[in-house]
Amino acid sequence: MKSLTTYITLLLLAIVTCLTSCVREDDEPALARVAISRLYVSFSDYQLDEGQTPYNNVDIIDPADSLTHFEPSLSYNSSAKGGGAILFNPIAKYIFQSSANAGGIVKDTSIQVMEVNPVTGAPGSNGLISNGLLTGVKGLAYHYNNGSENLYVADLGVKDVRPPSIYLFQRPGSYRGKAKRNQQISLGKLVPWTMAFKNAEDNSDLYVAVNGEKKGIAIFKDILRKNQPADSVLSETAFPPKAVLTIADQGEIRGFSYSARKDLLAVACYTQGNNGAKSVGRILLFEGAGALLAVSGDRAIQPTRIITGALTGLEKPLDVAIDNRDGAKYLYVADGDTKIVSRFLITDKDNVEPNKKKQYTLTPVALSLDARGPSEID
Repeated sequence: MKSLTTYITLLLLAIVTCLTSCVREDDEPALARVAISRLYVSFSDYQLDEGQTPYNNVDIIDPADSLTHFEPSLSYNSSAKGGGAILFNPIAKYIFQSSANAGGIVKDTSIQVMEVNPVTGAPGSNGLISNGLLTGVKGLAYHYNNGSENLYVADLGVKDVRPPSIYLFQRPGSYRGKAKRNQQISLGKLVPWTMAFKNAEDNSDLYVAVNGEKKGIAIFKDILRKNQPADSVLSETAFPPKAVLTIADQGEIRGFSYSARKDLLAVACYTQGNNGAKSVGRILLFEGAGALLAVSGDRAIQPTRIITGALTGLEKPLDVAIDNRDGAKYLYVADGDTKIVSRFLITDKDNVEPNKKKQYTLTPVALSLDARGPSEID
C-alpha cells in the first residue's frame, strides 16, 4: 500500500510539473504577428473544352515581396468563366472576382465571393452575386462603415442598350445566387475601369479610372450617401463626378493604385500598336497625389515619372498595385499582351528592368494586393 501511495504521489507531481511548465510566464513575449504580402492575380482565360482540365483563374504570389523568389504559392479555380476584376478586402475577409465575359463567347454575369483562410490567404467556400446587368465588369470597390457593407461594381454596359454604370450590392457576402442591385448610377459617356475608395469614412470619395469622353481619374463625392429606390437609375447629370483628372497623350487608361502613406498614384496605360506593331505600355507615377485628388472641377494632370521602354517589358499593362505599407518599396503590374506579372521599385522611372517578374501561359488581367504590417493584422 505504501508503494502504491508513493507511486500516486510521484505521478501527481509529474502531472503538475508538466502543466506548469506549459503555461506561458507573464514576462514571456507573445507570438509575433508576421507581416502579410499576398498578391492575388486574376486570369481571363476559360477552358471551353469540358473534356479538359479547367484553368485555375486565380494565383496567389505569397510572399510577393520576397527578396529571393517571385512565384505562386497557390492556384485556384473560382468557378468564374474566365476571371475579370479581382478584389481582396481584409475587412470583408472576402475575395471578389468578376467574370471576363470575353467577346461574348461565354456568358457569365456573376461575381464570385470567396472566403479567405486568414493564415494562408487561400480562397474557400463561395458565395455568388448573379445579375444580368453584370455583362462587362471592370472595377470593384468595397466599403465598410458602422455596420454598412457595400460593394460597388463598375460595368461597361452595352452600346445603344445600357450605358456604362456603377452598381451597388449591399451585404455582398450574403448572396448565393440571384442578387438585386441596390443602386445604379449612370456614367454617360465615361467608360469605367478600376475603382477604389479613398478610405473608410462614411463620406469617402470614390476614385474611378475612366476612358471615353474623358480619360483619367474621375472622383465621386458622397456616393455612399446617395439614397434612391432600388429600381431607379441616377443619371450622369443628376450625379456627375466632382472632378475628372484628365490624362492626355498616354493612350488607354486602365488600372490604378493610390497609396495615401506614400502620397503616390500609379496609373497603368498603353498606346495600341498598329499594323502588327507592339503596343507601348506605361506606368504613370504622380507624386504629391493627395493634393491632386482633393480638387473640385476638371483639370489636366501630368505624371512626375513614367516607367516605360523595351527593358520594362510593358506592352499592355492592365492593372497596377502599390504596396502601401510603411517602408515598402514595390509596385506590381499585370500585362495582358506579354502575360507577365512584374515587380518594380516604387522609385523606378524611364526604361528600367523589373525587379522580379513571373511569366504565365494564361492572361493576367487584374491584381489585388493584400499588404499589411504586423499592427494591421487582426
